[in-house]
Amino acid sequence: DKLDALSRTEDPKLIAYRKIFEQLEDPLVLYLALLLHDTGKAVGARPHSEASALFAHRVANRLRLSTEQRKALILLVDHHLTLSNIAQQRNLDDPATVKELADIVKHQKNLNALMLLTLADGQGTSAEAWSDWKESLVWQLFHETSRYLADQKSYYEQAKIEREGLQVSVAENLSADYADEIEAHFESMPDNYFRACDVPEIVEHLKLVRSFFANVSGRGEQSLAPKIRWKAFPEQGHSVVSFCTWEREQLLAKIAGSFSVVPINILSADIFPRGDSVVLGVFRVCSPKGQAVTDQRDCELVEQTLQSALEHENFDFLPLIERATRQSRRRNVQEIEFPTRIAIDNKAHPTYTLIDVQAPDRLGLLYDILSCLDREGVSIALSRINTQDGAAIDTLYVVDRSTHAKITDSHRIAALQKRLQNAILSARPLNPSK
Repeated sequence: DKLDALSRTEDPKLIAYRKIFEQLEDPLVLYLALLLHDTGKAVGARPHSEASALFAHRVANRLRLSTEQRKALILLVDHHLTLSNIAQQRNLDDPATVKELADIVKHQKNLNALMLLTLADGQGTSAEAWSDWKESLVWQLFHETSRYLADQKSYYEQAKIEREGLQVSVAENLSADYADEIEAHFESMPDNYFRACDVPEIVEHLKLVRSFFANVSGRGEQSLAPKIRWKAFPEQGHSVVSFCTWEREQLLAKIAGSFSVVPINILSADIFPRGDSVVLGVFRVCSPKGQAVTDQRDCELVEQTLQSALEHENFDFLPLIERATRQSRRRNVQEIEFPTRIAIDNKAHPTYTLIDVQAPDRLGLLYDILSCLDREGVSIALSRINTQDGAAIDTLYVVDRSTHAKITDSHRIAALQKRLQNAILSARPLNPSK
């Protein structure tokens, strides 16, 4: 029904899907994939996608589909969760992520069909499983992969051109007295920052950095305070919170803890070191109801808590998180049966070690995870935070704090897994929320 409705929809949020649907050369394969993609659940298979793909293979043979149709059907069924999972759990600004999906779909026709299958599957589950935020991630990955499939060589060359063009465009949007600051910013920020941020964002970051240094040159308590900027995106169901402050231990954990006391959910957390002991943090957050954060009292509570945490080395978040828990009305995590899994992967990315965490969600969970990693000498470059039906499914891109390289020692990896497990399970059960 959802696919049929696309052909006649005038819903602004679905027009782009309708255009893809109209380009389909063989709708039969897509409809079969929609019918078969969850059949593996009937036999209790985990993951069910593989069992579903086996059923799809049998159906394709019985219907005498062509070789091309059979391959497309099995791919769609086997990977019906792949587009959504990669979009939510991987760094979309990394060409390696785009290449990963492109290698799976092979060509644009499969990508288009997978996009429509992802829509139908997502809308058919729950609002939480297909939020505006998650949909925007899927679209971002779709567009980037489409560019890659169209011309791989041009895709990589364009990344270099875009960085040069960014600097010119940023300069055009700021007054002439920013020239030296722009030069320093583009020289000192890491490559992934420029893939993640567009011109308006970089302009705002430069203003934020200037404001931070203006505070530093002043006197009083505010001279060491971080500068924070909130921007709400109600139509996308989240807010972007940008931080500029000095690089220091437990910074990411303290920011996560400050959000937890409201509580505010973290969707993604990126920390960009500038090379001059200053860091920019960009967090995408939402309310427990999946909406943009617009209450000024919530913003002030986060800022006040973070300021106190940065001023006092032994600041204790636990009483604040417990109080927020008592005030929360969300269901208790004990109602949710979801196994805790921790995987540490050095093959998925050329530069970073990836830590995948799956656990029952609770208030303060991310704070506990980040605090544990900080104690273990692990630096988090960026993260993808995903909460669905009371389960936290998080991916952290990390390196060793001392060597700035991957964590490859097998004994250390085993110890890290054990300590993360303890950090997740030893805390008292709390209400879900990051």
